[in-house]
Amino acid sequence: MLHRSVLLLMGLVIIFALPNAKAQITDSILHQGYQRKFMVHLPDNYQPGVALPLVISLHGGSGNMVNAQGFSRLNPVADKNGFIVAWPQGIGSAPPGFSWADGRNTSADQMGIDDVGFIHALIDTLKVRFQLDTQRIYACGFSNGGFMVQRLACETPERFAAMASLGSSMDTVRFQTCLPSKPVPMAFFNGTSDPAMPYEGGVMQNPQVLPVVPVDSVVQRWVKHNSCQQAEPVVMIPDSLAADESTAEFYRYTQCDCAADVWFYKLINGGHTWPGVYVASQAAVLGNTNLDIDGSTELWRFFSPFKRCAANEVGIESQTLAAFSLYPNPAENTLHIDGLFEPLTELKIILYSSTGQILATLAGSKTIDIEFLETGLYHLQIDYRGNRIQKRFAKH
Repeated sequence: MLHRSVLLLMGLVIIFALPNAKAQITDSILHQGYQRKFMVHLPDNYQPGVALPLVISLHGGSGNMVNAQGFSRLNPVADKNGFIVAWPQGIGSAPPGFSWADGRNTSADQMGIDDVGFIHALIDTLKVRFQLDTQRIYACGFSNGGFMVQRLACETPERFAAMASLGSSMDTVRFQTCLPSKPVPMAFFNGTSDPAMPYEGGVMQNPQVLPVVPVDSVVQRWVKHNSCQQAEPVVMIPDSLAADESTAEFYRYTQCDCAADVWFYKLINGGHTWPGVYVASQAAVLGNTNLDIDGSTELWRFFSPFKRCAANEVGIESQTLAAFSLYPNPAENTLHIDGLFEPLTELKIILYSSTGQILATLAGSKTIDIEFLETGLYHLQIDYRGNRIQKRFAKH
């Protein structure tokens, strides 16, 4: 997350840059007892009954569903290429905006918010309201939103054809525990001089959230997970505007399982900004904006060829894992697992601290005694018939 003064300035500058308001729909759905807001941008050529791809774009910490649209300028790319963009809004308090429960101990995590469930509920809602090409649903996010994309990719990638993170990495705990159920086409956009998200890893500006691993390590983790066999020659993107004080290198890894390529835009001397969208008032604090590429155009260039991989359709056990929930959350003395796990003897549970320390290993039970835990945030890992997923919960 960024300093409040900087983000307030961002909001004041960008909020007026929202194009094509006639194509904007604002709505909300009820999830976990909260009325969760979102906006939908329909492309200029939208026609009811014609199935279109969907891109879910997640704002950064302290941002919101409105200023994120001006910050990225993704909507004009949607108009040009004919896809729908959904702009959901986080609910954790991060003045002047909101945060996502990305698993790093954000304010939304501390509230026990299930943003993974919210995103999937939003997809279900949009499927009913609009004609979606369900084989071409994509997710991207900036900063806190990019970390949220990584959480979705690790825990429930089955509905997405491809995913992308900008200005983000992966926290140290998730880096060790992320076990996606399928290959995930993944793209990264990162500035090497990012003042808010350390490119080389380490502690974030917000001391409450978990430290992060180096960006290069996260890229290579997805290359390994997707079993990519070929590293294409590095492309030095032409330095079209020397005044931006940033250059761009493009790395592409191919011949992967399920054709799940990994792309990486390394923005040399770039800051905590969306490539191609310059806002002068941010430069002093957020660093250089690389203007050699247009981030939103490159996002769609990456997303557009991918369809959901038919070779990795989720099985019944993975569906069971994706549907499970924890209640109450936050909990006081007892935590319950809601989901169909039969026989229980095949259910294994590992309880982790927020720093990744194993606190308990359990088997054959859907009720967990947590009275011995101190107040705070914890990971619960579920293993069931060779499938694995993690969720967070809070202890009062």
